[in-house]
Amino acid sequence: MYKKHLVLSDIHENGESLFRFMRKAEAMESGFDDIWLLGDLFGHSNQSNGNAKFDLGFLDALDRLADYPISAVFGNWEYWLLHPERDNTSEAQAKCKAELEERRQIITERKIRLFDKIMKKEVVCLPEENPQFTVFHGCSFPCHDGQAYHAEPCESYLNPKDLNIVTGGLFENRENLKTQHFLFGHTHIPGYFVYSVSTFVNIWRQFTPSVPEQKIEYGNGIQRFGINPGSAGVEGKDFPRTALILDTEEQTFQFLADREPLYS
Repeated sequence: MYKKHLVLSDIHENGESLFRFMRKAEAMESGFDDIWLLGDLFGHSNQSNGNAKFDLGFLDALDRLADYPISAVFGNWEYWLLHPERDNTSEAQAKCKAELEERRQIITERKIRLFDKIMKKEVVCLPEENPQFTVFHGCSFPCHDGQAYHAEPCESYLNPKDLNIVTGGLFENRENLKTQHFLFGHTHIPGYFVYSVSTFVNIWRQFTPSVPEQKIEYGNGIQRFGINPGSAGVEGKDFPRTALILDTEEQTFQFLADREPLYS
């Protein structure tokens, strides 16, 4: 049974940072047993490495990644890649049409083995043998869907301000959240929602680079957590590239940060 998990989201074709997180996690005490991917391996390379063109060197990173035991959900970019019929009907997808067409051709020609694995599920409960977390990229349901705007669950955002959506739509809704806790990505904002089961109050706590990379206990029985590992590939204005070490035996999580400049 796998106990320590390296959780990665929103890599966005940044192979250099991906390698750094794997090396950092491997160097930690007991290393890690497997990898949980929260979507968006592809796309937005202009944000991660400054070039909208696909870097074929990223295929080496994907091959290395595929050597590990992996559990995964797809993100909006993988969803877009599989649905070219939406290129002209989805406003967000249409803006990325050229990048999507280039990547579809590469995926078809290179037969990327990891792609099929990550495209199977939009929502998954992990660990499989004793689920503690519902895992998804954007949300487990179309939380911002309406008449004026339509978004699939993987395209939906859970921002720090969305406390009511997280409380009513997830923590207090067993249909949308079948486990005690959840993991999500998409916003590139590292941090976590924490919901008190006694007061029913939900707050957002954001990762800050000034805080040491400390372990946080989630299995205390009085709180429920919704954790965003942040983006492993894109550096934000207020925080570095980040990932997560999740220990489902110890029931703790710990943020990892890549603060170094990219050299590729």
